[in-house]
Amino acid sequence: MSENETRNFLKALRRMTRQVSLYPEGHPLTDEAGTILESTTLALLGHEPEAVLAINEDSFYLDRSLLPHTSLEHNGILRELQARAINSISLKNPVSPGDLFDMSAFIAGVSDDIPAGGTIRFNENPLFRTSLDNSAMNSLRRSYAGGLDALRAATTRMSNDASFDMINVVKSVQGLLSTSLDHSSATLLLTTVKSHDEYTFYHSLNLCIMSLALGKFIGLGDDQLVLIGAGAALHDIGKTRVPASILNHPGRLSADQWKEMKTHPQEGATAIMAAGGDAHEVTATIALEHHARYDGSGYPGNGDFPSAPHAYSALVSVIDVYDSITTRRPYRRAGTPSEALDVVLRGSGTDFHPDMVRAFIEMMGIYPPGSLLRLDTGEIAMVTSRPAGNFSELDAVVAVTASGEKIEPEPLRLEVDRVVGQLLPDEAGVDPATLLGQDGVQHQVFD
Repeated sequence: MSENETRNFLKALRRMTRQVSLYPEGHPLTDEAGTILESTTLALLGHEPEAVLAINEDSFYLDRSLLPHTSLEHNGILRELQARAINSISLKNPVSPGDLFDMSAFIAGVSDDIPAGGTIRFNENPLFRTSLDNSAMNSLRRSYAGGLDALRAATTRMSNDASFDMINVVKSVQGLLSTSLDHSSATLLLTTVKSHDEYTFYHSLNLCIMSLALGKFIGLGDDQLVLIGAGAALHDIGKTRVPASILNHPGRLSADQWKEMKTHPQEGATAIMAAGGDAHEVTATIALEHHARYDGSGYPGNGDFPSAPHAYSALVSVIDVYDSITTRRPYRRAGTPSEALDVVLRGSGTDFHPDMVRAFIEMMGIYPPGSLLRLDTGEIAMVTSRPAGNFSELDAVVAVTASGEKIEPEPLRLEVDRVVGQLLPDEAGVDPATLLGQDGVQHQVFD
């Protein structure tokens, strides 16, 4: 049993709960989701008689082993399980398809219980820890999870046509700031966590983290950083007012769809102003201007902006494009970090403020943290950081041998001229965020 198999199981479970909440048992879409859930469950169990997936605070544990990356990537289903008072799921091999349906229906809230004595049982094996993990890595994970919670709460309130609580968002930004300033490399690696199911939340939080890092890099104070972080976290809150069919449209938007899409900056700024709070005007300005361009183009406005965007908006817009390009969407593949940096560089002076572009590239380096590189030896390494002031070397870990064997990450001071190519995670068979949870990487970024 592995973390990857657990992630596949949770992804299938989330899909099944969505289908069960929409369609009855026997519907083709429900049956298809059930088949996928059954296959991922059997893969998780393998030849073992039982598997226990437990929850403690913000983390998943498989048979009492912490799953750090799974806990972040699938934080949404973790919270749904907690909302249904589920602290452990015991899976007996072979699992009954009927029990899988009943479990999904219960989690989805369309059923009040699951049959006792079946192949799936809730809360038989809860995990109680006598002491909390106070490591720097766990503090970062808790801060990240808290940020996701704050964004979900704000979005839910907007979906119900109510104002959201700005204080919770600011507190989550302050938490990320306080836990990340001493470990900037680890925090930037954390932004490689992605979620297909909750793209907007993860994108917004990753944008917040990178904006805090860039703001610190150019010398801004904590008060200014919190404003930038809040604006970055809430930059897309206005998309709550845009239909999901438009947000997830697989091709080019029609003129009417594009017109509606372009309303989200104003909607977001209006909601932030309604929420109030200290210096909320700056946060609202970032939301309003994150698609405004340095040359006055972009939207809203179509060239009607009286001047270039606010400096904080300009900072956020550079990173917004970078993270969007490096994230896979239903309608396009992800780009490598270097490809994203190239887009940003080509837009310097037109789309983006040249000073912000220069600072961002200087901070990230030609191969940003999380980049997966093919070396001249055939090995695959992941960049963890760049030594300050050193443009010819990288701090990295070797994750895959020349023969293709995945290994425990081995620290390496890497000369840039040894790089022969850059790979996407699917091509490398390596997930950068997963590596962050392993000892070899943690020792390098925290020690």
